[in-house]
Amino acid sequence: MLHSSLAPVSPELHLVNRLTWGARPADLARMSDLGPAGYVDWHLDHAAIADPRIDAFLAEHPILLDDVYGIRRALDADYDSVYRQVMWGRIYRAVASERQLFEKMVEFWTDHFNVPLPDLIPEKVVEDREVIRRHALGSFRDLLLASARSPAMLVYLDNASSHKDQPNQNYAREVMELHTLGVDGGYTEQDVDEVARCFTGWTLQQGWRGEMVFDREIHDDGEKVVLGHRIAAGRGIEDGLQVLDILATHPSTARFISRKLCRRFVADSPPTELVDEVAATFTATSGDIRAVLRTLFTSEQFLAARGAKFRRPFESLVAMLRALDPAVHVNDQWLVTYTLERMGHLPFHWFPPNGYPDASAAWLNVNGLLHRWNTAMVLAYASQGWTDGAVTFDIAAVVPAAATVGALVDGTWLRLVGDPIAATTRRTLLASLDDASPGESVTAEFRSEYLPPLVGLILASPAFQLT
Repeated sequence: MLHSSLAPVSPELHLVNRLTWGARPADLARMSDLGPAGYVDWHLDHAAIADPRIDAFLAEHPILLDDVYGIRRALDADYDSVYRQVMWGRIYRAVASERQLFEKMVEFWTDHFNVPLPDLIPEKVVEDREVIRRHALGSFRDLLLASARSPAMLVYLDNASSHKDQPNQNYAREVMELHTLGVDGGYTEQDVDEVARCFTGWTLQQGWRGEMVFDREIHDDGEKVVLGHRIAAGRGIEDGLQVLDILATHPSTARFISRKLCRRFVADSPPTELVDEVAATFTATSGDIRAVLRTLFTSEQFLAARGAKFRRPFESLVAMLRALDPAVHVNDQWLVTYTLERMGHLPFHWFPPNGYPDASAAWLNVNGLLHRWNTAMVLAYASQGWTDGAVTFDIAAVVPAAATVGALVDGTWLRLVGDPIAATTRRTLLASLDDASPGESVTAEFRSEYLPPLVGLILASPAFQLT
């Protein structure tokens, strides 16, 4: 983990940073108005939050609201345009949406029920909308069922081709290992065999490229036993539905999902007592995701985990763009997607079924740090034309006016990070500004020369990269 002599993060900034993709002044103001409990409740009631920038974006990119057939026709006409809209839609929503916790949960469940985008663009766009987004803050049981019926998942894990004469085990294994129970959740290889039999017949119409249908002719309707539960012979789609009920209500599922949520929002190795508390809420509420998150965010362990999470590359870049909002404009999204590709965290492009890694060990390395430092500097120097117009940045609209260098450093830090600067960090930044004295007057020449590196260094700092 990164180490630095940072001032303790305030509880308010900690909560805002964990519930959003990066704190902006407006987010901190809302926290101040609502208080911690009210702020959590405001985010959890996501449907009541007005989201005009995203409404306008979707109106300008209707392909994201189309069905599989419309998207497929658009791909045939202009593949690159559709691909760019899908990728930019994911990034832009994280940056601009007012429904920030909702967007973070969309990413969480996208990783959890991972289906890569290439070769499945129409199905993935619909899945993102109808499975992940529809149920991201709803019922886990409903989300699990929607995923099981999703054409994207049926194709990706080969269940669309599973036949009673040769049941395919890919989905059966992953629905237990990755989606519900966890690898140590108590299932056996016999359970994998039996679950695979239960899901035979869950296929797609129109040559495996249409909607999900149940085909009784290819379903194994014999008796099965799954995790000790008898599944009677002579039935159809009910076999798979019963399996999903068994898995959704299993104690191992409550614990597995709760541990993953605690790892995402609290710490790479979350406290056992917190996982237990969150799992108890999961069980008591039949997997009500809002209730589970409320328990997590109001816990003492969550509050104590300030500065414990290292931002994954996608979050790091989005947080930088949010910190510079509304003065930064991405005019050519290629620069952003290329940057995320170089960082190894391009949305929808993790090909194994387990989703992008969550713990810092996967991202905290020399190459990864170099990419995020370079990204911070490129964004800052966009104010001086470094990106040839791909990104424009009005630095004067973000960095407050200041009479002295010390006030400039303090004000810029507070604007971008959200908390007052630590004394040791202040001295380090002053040294980077050609050892400027805190009382030195700020001239127009000084701002022109030193504001971009000051902004870049702050965005690259441990205080910004750790939440």
